[in-house]
Amino acid sequence: MREIELRKIILVTLLGLIGATFLVISPKTAEAAQCDRLPDVAWWSKSHAKVIATVDKNYQGNWQKYIGRWQSYRDRMQKLLASDSIAVVKSRGLKMQGKQLENHIKDINSRLSVLRCLEQESEASAGIDLANFSTAAGGNSPARSKGTQVAAVTGKQLDIEVTAKCVKDTAVFQITNLGNKWPRLGEINIYKVDGKSLLSKRRVRMANSQQATFKIRKRGGGSYGAVGLWVSPSWDTRAFKYDAVVVCG
Repeated sequence: MREIELRKIILVTLLGLIGATFLVISPKTAEAAQCDRLPDVAWWSKSHAKVIATVDKNYQGNWQKYIGRWQSYRDRMQKLLASDSIAVVKSRGLKMQGKQLENHIKDINSRLSVLRCLEQESEASAGIDLANFSTAAGGNSPARSKGTQVAAVTGKQLDIEVTAKCVKDTAVFQITNLGNKWPRLGEINIYKVDGKSLLSKRRVRMANSQQATFKIRKRGGGSYGAVGLWVSPSWDTRAFKYDAVVVCG
């Protein structure tokens, strides 16, 4: 009898350890483990899980919209700092100026960095393909997807993030400048991939944290099939290569 009871105890203990192991490597915990901690600001949420839940519940999983609000907040704080004005946190009755405001902006930038990490982990865990936008001119066929895609584009004085997605049958490209203000104008070129016909060309000069959205929809309904975007900075030569490709409709 004692031997049987001992075996039961060992079995229960093992099952408990196995359960604990699965708890430790749950998707949400795994996501949090790969991203830095959120900055310790008293009136901000400091839990990865709470942030993910907020985006899922209040923003329907739209990380770009959530991150965009924090970018706008950071931009407002930077303007107040530049004009030596006072920033007020009404919920806390707190006023910040000078060095204190400068440190607050650093916390916002740190939070933005973690949010982008959580966004990537969240989309990866949902099975969204974030990779392979590779296409050389006249070369391989581009990756074609109806899911939201995010690509990082870097170069000489160029550090941007390109998000490509479909809104019904409309191809939507959003560019976020993560680096410094562009030294000169750059071209945003959008093509119908089949035949490489130019659909849209815009010349812009993006400031730090500025976002620009471009929408392509075929008149009369339908779609163009695969639509690709290529950024061409006037201050540097980039070989032609689609930075993002999406198929809508």
